Amino acid sequence: MKNLTPLISVIIPIYNAELYLNECLNSVFQQTYKNLEIILINDGSSDGSQAIAERYGEKDKRFRIVNQESKGVSAARNRGLDLARGKYIMFLDSDDKIALDTVEELLLPINGKSRIFSMAKYSTRDVLKDDHEEIRVTSVKGKIIDRIKAVQTSEYPSFSPWGKLYSQDIFETVRFPNLSIHEDTAIILPLIDYVDEVVLIDQSLWYYRQVKSSITNIKISKKNFDIFKKNKMQIDFAKKEHPEILDYVYRLCMNENDFVMGKCLKDNSELSQRLFQLCFEQNKELAEKTNHRKFLYRYVFVYRSIMLLTNIILKSDIIRGIAKKFLT
Repeated sequence: MKNLTPLISVIIPIYNAELYLNECLNSVFQQTYKNLEIILINDGSSDGSQAIAERYGEKDKRFRIVNQESKGVSAARNRGLDLARGKYIMFLDSDDKIALDTVEELLLPINGKSRIFSMAKYSTRDVLKDDHEEIRVTSVKGKIIDRIKAVQTSEYPSFSPWGKLYSQDIFETVRFPNLSIHEDTAIILPLIDYVDEVVLIDQSLWYYRQVKSSITNIKISKKNFDIFKKNKMQIDFAKKEHPEILDYVYRLCMNENDFVMGKCLKDNSELSQRLFQLCFEQNKELAEKTNHRKFLYRYVFVYRSIMLLTNIILKSDIIRGIAKKFLT
């Protein structure tokens, strides 16, 4: 293995993850790159997660366990950032796992640099390889819109905090907002704006496990209304810092609203119907601003029919990624 020396902080928020936590932590424990501090933030778990975390802490001093009352994933990640001592930062969800050379491969092209992050492809199937050779690496600099589009490349984790390795300086001033959902996409624009370079690793290194209990899969609740706070943060940022990308940001918000409305159609509760209507109204307004997809938001019943068909077609990760790029 090449001589890579900087300390890497791996931050893992944990909440009632006992079913998959051992597999997650073991994938970090066995990394080919050894100079790690692994910060486990147990966010008020009521199952066996704390015991599993403490077992790893007992057998490997690189694991640091912090127990706190349940405050949500944003607070857990922020607590990890406050404690992190590494030159580079990585986030991992407690129900996911990574290939054994993930840290090494993400670090290689950015080692010694600041204002930068690398990102790898992910899979929703457990088909990771544990050793990779001749991996293609792409560096994207230039305008902020070029870096945004690079992060959105199909088969990559897009605006999610996981799947990436960040230089520590990025988080000297940035923290996750107090949102129940969409906290990750709320900060992605200032984060991309801060960096000079985004590096794409053309290899699947992340197993993103889709479980029914995850935030993105649970039924519609009041938490989902945070989408409007997130949209406001992104739009306000563009207006203040980069008016030239405002139209594109409007489209990003429309896409997120479309995704939420798709979930509302599946849920079909009274609360989800109210959320659907609010998202539809906002998209109708944004469509007027951008002159983009105006026909889609003209009639609710037409939109519902199209979305029900789209939900069937976009079950494929690859098709969904291509559609996302086309629609923005």
